Amino acid sequence: MSKPLLTVSDLHVSFMSRWQHEPNVDVLRGVNLQVRRGERVALVGESGAGKSLLATSIIQLFESSAHILKGRVEFERQELTQLNSKQLRQIRGRRIGMIFQDPMTNLNPSLTIEQQLLQCILSHRNISRKEAHIVALHKLRQVHIPAPETRMQQYPHQLSAGQRQRATIAMALALEPALIIADEPTSALDVTMQAEVMRLLSHLCNNNGVALLIISHDLSLVAHASDRCLIMYAGQIVEQGPTKMLINDAQHPYTQGLIKALPNMSSPGQQLYQIPGQMPQLQELQQQCSFAKRCEHAEDICYRQAPLMAPHGTHQASCHILARPAELDPDTELTL
Repeated sequence: MSKPLLTVSDLHVSFMSRWQHEPNVDVLRGVNLQVRRGERVALVGESGAGKSLLATSIIQLFESSAHILKGRVEFERQELTQLNSKQLRQIRGRRIGMIFQDPMTNLNPSLTIEQQLLQCILSHRNISRKEAHIVALHKLRQVHIPAPETRMQQYPHQLSAGQRQRATIAMALALEPALIIADEPTSALDVTMQAEVMRLLSHLCNNNGVALLIISHDLSLVAHASDRCLIMYAGQIVEQGPTKMLINDAQHPYTQGLIKALPNMSSPGQQLYQIPGQMPQLQELQQQCSFAKRCEHAEDICYRQAPLMAPHGTHQASCHILARPAELDPDTELTL
């Protein structure tokens, strides 16, 4: 098997406290992640799980109060945590493309779409402005923006939300990166447009041989768009495996809760399931399972010892119990 394109090993990221008497907060706690060339990987979890921080840690774009305590981020045989700012700029955009949650934060409102695409292309490629224009137009056609010649001359506010997100996808693909990180790429869109953009993103990455790391809180949204899925909770990966197998045979109680909370798992008129409690304060976590206080299967060992990731069937999970709740019928599958 070929060497992974991206490997994150035992990554620990901490936020420095503003006050000397308060300890720093470890937000990512021993994260391990691999993405192979052309593979589509989904990273799923509630808000506050650490998904976006992991994405920005990979490309070293986190805020100044965050710092890597230990761990490695290896991309195309380079250790990214050891690179300086100039070296990282050569990788961001060119080898790793990034799509953020809200396209309006990724697009400059004072520049036309053409100006922004040309700026992106010419800053990394030694080609003429005319050649860059041809590349930009081709990328807009690839993402199915209607009348791309007209859209090129427009400003971001003149495009619909869906068109703006397509423009950011075109920018991410413009330099033909090896990996695209899409951080909640559909959160600013309506439900119909969400599915359309996810299909487009998955299709483009497949056709261009680009690896895709999709970050989302919605398990059903990434089900069709990913080959493999990692479930993140309180700064750790708690379960991972092939997407379809993980969804249809979830082992970790947190993953099971996410599946039960999906709208199509409830009968018409029935109240949607909600995982009880809320994510713990990370500074409170010691040597225990981070999900223990919300888990209906927790036992004494869950409060005394943090579980380790271990193989279980087709995937891996970190849980002392690995019990299936009675409310989930083992013969019931989530249709993908």
